[in-house]
Amino acid sequence: MPDQNQPPLPMELELPEPSVLQKLHIAYDLVADILGQAPQLYDCHLDQALLVLILSMKRARRSPKLRQPPQPDYRDQYLPF
Repeated sequence: MPDQNQPPLPMELELPEPSVLQKLHIAYDLVADILGQAPQLYDCHLDQALLVLILSMKRARRSPKLRQPPQPDYRDQYLPF
């Protein structure tokens, strides 16, 4: 929800919403980093969370709806200048 005190961002400054696959990568990195920093937090459930995230990322890679659409390649377009 945008802050009422701040003006809305112009369209060219708004970042696109990350894809589900990108969000899964972020979640995996967070859990793995925390487990690496605090080995005393080792817990079977946290370890299983990493496995579930990996399996979800594999599934998301196969699903066009969960990946971010490819960015257009502007190098091949004819430019008049």
